[in-house]
Amino acid sequence: MSDVAPIDRSSTSDRVAAEVRRLIWKGELTAGERLNQDELAARFGVSRIPVREALIALAYAGVISMAPHRGAFVEPVTAEAVADIYELYARVDGFAIAKAVERRAELDQLIVEFRAAGSATSNDELFDSIITARRHLHLLGGSPRFDAVARGLVGLVPGNFFDEVMGAAAVARQRLPLIAAALEDGRIDDAVAHYATMLRDQAGLVVTSMRANGALTEPEDA
Repeated sequence: MSDVAPIDRSSTSDRVAAEVRRLIWKGELTAGERLNQDELAARFGVSRIPVREALIALAYAGVISMAPHRGAFVEPVTAEAVADIYELYARVDGFAIAKAVERRAELDQLIVEFRAAGSATSNDELFDSIITARRHLHLLGGSPRFDAVARGLVGLVPGNFFDEVMGAAAVARQRLPLIAAALEDGRIDDAVAHYATMLRDQAGLVVTSMRANGALTEPEDA
């Protein structure tokens, strides 16, 4: 494991989890590698408690696996798994888009948010705008349980998605105005289709980035 700057002691287990995810994304923690809690605690400058909480959360999200008396291990990620994950995102968010039609006032706000994201001039602005729109979208899913399910979908890419995945911003800027226009015209099926295409295209770019980082498990390695 390469050197990592200790994270601030005021940080929570979420920060530890984010740092572990970053190391996996960068290929610095590889598939099958054992995660030693004491080593991680020392490296991040925290106690074992937030490390253990972080590992439990990552195991729940499927990023790592934990086995009694054996410890925690990085789970392999294949191109097929990436495609499946983004297909799941598309279906969950597509369901929420369809439900949003039942609330016209809030749908109008969602359209504004998608347009704002599509016209963002920087990756930071685009990332923040997408987060805002998706949070609003998930709240329109119809119930707190749906929102909990949507929030439970942990992304593969840590940090700013559009900084980490080359070409992802261009895909978003192409599709977001089409999604907004379809929603405004009441073409819900078209909006859902554009959204799904955006995520599928981005899934391919994620695979390319993970392969370049050495973080992707190829079929012969599985």
